[in-house]
Amino acid sequence: MITFIKNYSLKNIKIKFLALYILNVTDIVFTILLLDTGFYVEANIFMLEVVKSPTISFLLKILAPAVLFVFIYFRMKDATNKQLKYCNYFINGSIIFYGLINTFHIIWFALLPIFIFIF
Repeated sequence: MITFIKNYSLKNIKIKFLALYILNVTDIVFTILLLDTGFYVEANIFMLEVVKSPTISFLLKILAPAVLFVFIYFRMKDATNKQLKYCNYFINGSIIFYGLINTFHIIWFALLPIFIFIF
């Protein structure tokens, strides 16, 4: 696992982009589902208005990142080893960030029955 994290080959970066994309998609799905319960509010100030419309949310969090990741991936084919190494750091950090966000969403889902019982 450590080798995979440290490895910044284009093949591994492609897999990491896919993992990051999946985490991004699950983030918006979890967010919309939690907001629909009425017990939660959006914590990201930049997404406050966006999450009011599930359609815009999905376009912004599913379609736009897909296009962006494909564009960046094809641009990275011409990148130097040093550039790939720095991109790998950024991608790993982003995966950790979205992994934490998704972990918090799962925790909130686990706590949801308590909120429903209390209120």
